[in-house]
Amino acid sequence: MIYLPPDMELWLTGWLRRRLDGVRVTNKEPSDLTTPLSQPLVVIRDDGGPQLDMRTFDRSLGVTILAGSKTSDKPANDLARLVYAHLTSPDIIDDATSPVCDITETGCRGPYAVADDHDYARRYLTVEYTVVGVIQ
Repeated sequence: MIYLPPDMELWLTGWLRRRLDGVRVTNKEPSDLTTPLSQPLVVIRDDGGPQLDMRTFDRSLGVTILAGSKTSDKPANDLARLVYAHLTSPDIIDDATSPVCDITETGCRGPYAVADDHDYARRYLTVEYTVVGVIQ
């Protein structure tokens, strides 16, 4: 029996979609985005992490939020704070389908403003979890 790291991008995108109405949640930033955005966008990226023991792994996730515009960035700021709150809430551990068994508080940072060439506001945050692997 072996344990694989869980697919955190797949699980988190589904989990956030159920909590964020009117927001597109994905694991890839589309190359064909236009401004203004048709709807706010949240992109989840799994940056990996070490295996802690046979069954558990640390996972570091980068989260990009695109919303509003450079001159009207409140929608991006509000959405970024809401996403951060959801991703650091104990609810993520308590969900019966969740692979997350702990939130590494020192690894949760942001949201931060990030410069972008397009006319939408870009925010970025990170979260870190200890997760249970998937039996293969």
